[in-house]
Amino acid sequence: MRSMSVLLLAILGVPAAAPGQDADLANKLRETYAGAAEKLVALQDATGAWKMGPEGKQTLSPSSTALIVASLAEAPEPIRAKHRDAAAKGLAFILSKKNADGSFGEGPTGAFLKTYTTALCLVALSSVERSDAVADAIRGAQAYLKNNQLKEGPHEGGLGYGDAPKDGNPGRGDLSVTGFAAEGLKASGLPQDDGFWKLVVKFVRKCQNNSEINKDPEFLAELKAKNMAVGEDGGLYYAPVASDKASPAGTKKIAGKDVIQSYGAMTYDGIKTYIYAGLKKDSPEVKSAMDWVRKNWSLDQHPGFAYEEVKRNHLRGIYYYYLLMARALDVYGENPVETFDGRKHDWPKEMASQFVKLVRESRMWQNENPAWYENDPVITTSYVLLTCDLLFKYVH
Repeated sequence: MRSMSVLLLAILGVPAAAPGQDADLANKLRETYAGAAEKLVALQDATGAWKMGPEGKQTLSPSSTALIVASLAEAPEPIRAKHRDAAAKGLAFILSKKNADGSFGEGPTGAFLKTYTTALCLVALSSVERSDAVADAIRGAQAYLKNNQLKEGPHEGGLGYGDAPKDGNPGRGDLSVTGFAAEGLKASGLPQDDGFWKLVVKFVRKCQNNSEINKDPEFLAELKAKNMAVGEDGGLYYAPVASDKASPAGTKKIAGKDVIQSYGAMTYDGIKTYIYAGLKKDSPEVKSAMDWVRKNWSLDQHPGFAYEEVKRNHLRGIYYYYLLMARALDVYGENPVETFDGRKHDWPKEMASQFVKLVRESRMWQNENPAWYENDPVITTSYVLLTCDLLFKYVH
């Protein structure tokens, strides 16, 4: 029977695992996870919080705490039981930071990065038992995020980092915060027929390099005025802005016009957000983005960022990329993923192997490139543990 299975896998182009190989990888991943969880719990402050920021300037952070609480709440047993008290203390800290408007924020008054922080806290709240206090906090966070979705202007449907403007300014959204908000609202059970989802699709389309999808006349006119154009590779970028600031990967010249560069994290963010919003796998939006994935598959660098030996630009935000990659491919529901070079990738096993390989002697993960706080091992390790929580569905 095994020989027939091996033959079938060979025909399909999928490497067959040796007997016990899957179990060995699962055990290594679990051991690596357990060590990292121990290290994170040892860094927890007496308040129940985890800190964020450079040495000497660290602050107690609801968003960092939310990432870790969410990961520990979904950890495999017996790791989850072992750290239940730490997760409970973290949850208590999060609840203590709820603002009157239902939001959560960074800083002494909770007024900084409110939308982003609220979205992460909503994911954490959705991962724990729904006591009355948790249920009340979830309702408040949902209402805050829905209220802060931009209802008009060029970024309609998106969300930015803080409160929506109240001074007539149309406001600016980006796909990263919008994706976090969609994650929190989906995890907390926002109904599929809620108006949030229809608007969010409208925004995400404006972040996609496909002229059949990205048709917003105001944005197209903005691009044309600056000798820019929508690309055709199907990938996604950070924000619908006619500038090289629209993507941290910059722009590239195509047929004499500047095109906003697609990159991995936002392409996966777009895929999962489209699907959360109710689009199907065969929708033009999702199919086009998955075509980009099939052309740009990589776990060794962040696709869209050029290789750079000294500054390690190709590693920029790669742990954030891993998290979004796993979430998108999980909800997309394809394993292995077949890329355009004919290879089939068992992505959960590939990612598990990558994490086992990249863990440091400190038992944590840290990016060589400092962008997006990934030189902070607390942030980076929390991304990895959240990703592993999902990988354990497949690697066992």
